[in-house]
Amino acid sequence: MSQVSIIILTKNAESYLDEILHAIFQQQCDFSFEVILIDSGSKDNTRLIAKKYPLRQISISPEDFNHGETRNLGMQESSQESQFVVYLTQDATPFNEHWLQNLIQPLIDDIDAAGVFSRHIPRPGTSVSPVRQLVQLTPTGSEERIEKQMPTSQEEYEENRIFYVWFSNTSSSIRKEVWDQHPFKKVNFAEDAIWADEVIQAGYKIIFEPKSIVIHSHDYNLTEQFRQNVDHHRAMYTHFSLKYLRDRRIWLKKYIGIPLETWRDYKFVIDSPFFKDVGLRRKIIDILRSPFWNFATISGGLVGAYFDKFPGFLTKISSRQERIRSS
Repeated sequence: MSQVSIIILTKNAESYLDEILHAIFQQQCDFSFEVILIDSGSKDNTRLIAKKYPLRQISISPEDFNHGETRNLGMQESSQESQFVVYLTQDATPFNEHWLQNLIQPLIDDIDAAGVFSRHIPRPGTSVSPVRQLVQLTPTGSEERIEKQMPTSQEEYEENRIFYVWFSNTSSSIRKEVWDQHPFKKVNFAEDAIWADEVIQAGYKIIFEPKSIVIHSHDYNLTEQFRQNVDHHRAMYTHFSLKYLRDRRIWLKKYIGIPLETWRDYKFVIDSPFFKDVGLRRKIIDILRSPFWNFATISGGLVGAYFDKFPGFLTKISSRQERIRSS
């Protein structure tokens, strides 16, 4: 029986699924594992691709999907022998054959660790703005290992809550006995951060393990970038009561700062090794796109933070998650 269960949630996942599953079944580790794929109404070749591999498929209706409960379903369907469950999204490819061992090892080594998440490196061809955001501005792009647990001061925790709750189910491992006490909430976004918030306050650790690497980055068009940030900021305000998100001075500062962010993107595309082999024409296109990408990102965040000030139909059509569910 397997000691680890890998859960992949899919919908129209044919773009990367074959390479993801191939990489999973090339893993070298000290334990056995099973793979469970939960599909919510794919209309492409997702299920045909999955049939090529020794895994179990479960189908649910699109209406029944949400990021929290569907992951709970994966945990419930996992083998009783599994001590740990891994979550992997349909657009995250294990970088090498040690991804899984490095993702599980911290849970084996430290009984106080509730969950571990992987480092992300951008996919080749991703434009400069999301690559710089990933590499410079998010913990998932870091090369330094981080252990997070409840500080001695509640005030310190509240002041730095976003740091503490940053956890990514793009590629994560979770101790099953902790999940028994702290399952995911029924939410459409940020189920991983909400879960991390709960388990850290319960006294457990969260670990970022940069030795476990997945290839993953979002290079949405401007409309989808806007919608993604509507969902993100709505979840952050709703679940964590981040009052500063409604400080209009912050948003004004962000808009005024777009030229500076464009300059930083320019410097990054010139200096970063990620763009060493990228041609001049592509670099110019990326820089010209940068201010529009930043504008879409900020505007989506603003709408998400003030979601309850807009008509319900408007926030619904502005939600990327709602559109995916209904597609």
